[in-house]
Amino acid sequence: MIEFPTYVDEVPDTPVASVMRHGVVSIAEDASLANVARAMGDHQVHAILVEERTTGRPLGWAKAETLLAWMNMQSPWVHAHQAISEPVTTIAPTASLRDAIAALSRQGTSRLLVCSDGGRAGEGVVTHLDVIAALTGR
Repeated sequence: MIEFPTYVDEVPDTPVASVMRHGVVSIAEDASLANVARAMGDHQVHAILVEERTTGRPLGWAKAETLLAWMNMQSPWVHAHQAISEPVTTIAPTASLRDAIAALSRQGTSRLLVCSDGGRAGEGVVTHLDVIAALTGR
């Protein structure tokens, strides 16, 4: 049987950098949904970071379930920015696992973009499953 920490104080102060998935799959805001789907399939991820074309500023996450809804409507004129269904929440690589748990516990947040202070480019991503794997020693 897996034992979870009973209290928040028992959660390790492990830095987010040690549990994050390195790298971020991203796409320009004006990319087609076909390109979003291709990137998800190629990289085997459930969400793609949509970025502003000219600045690279993260706009939000286009998630697989949203992509399926758009594909069901068969609209050929939809761009990646229209499929954004989750805002970007960032966390520093030096933040603790406790901080990641708090951020991921917020309604509507399923992934965190790991960015250094003042940095705009993502270094990695932390999801619920990454945290669970760290807590269970997997």
